[in-house]
Amino acid sequence: MTNINYISFKNEGIEINVSLFVFKEGDTYIAYCPSLDLSGYDLTEESACSDFDYMLADYLNDQLRNGTLRADLAMHGWKVGKVNGVNWV
Repeated sequence: MTNINYISFKNEGIEINVSLFVFKEGDTYIAYCPSLDLSGYDLTEESACSDFDYMLADYLNDQLRNGTLRADLAMHGWKVGKVNGVNWV
């Protein structure tokens, strides 16, 4: 099954599904999301994933506050659509 990257906007908030690759470079673990070109890092795998979660939330908050999320996602090759009456990117 192929992993589908999406962001869904619902009344309860945002649902997001993205591919995340975690690897070690030297003593540092890196959690990298190629579909957003976003990463987090730290000295443990768990901490790197937590840092990525923080970076993702910060990215989404900034983009939504500035009204630039759809344009930024389009720049990263994302497509906008609607499924079952729910907007998704």
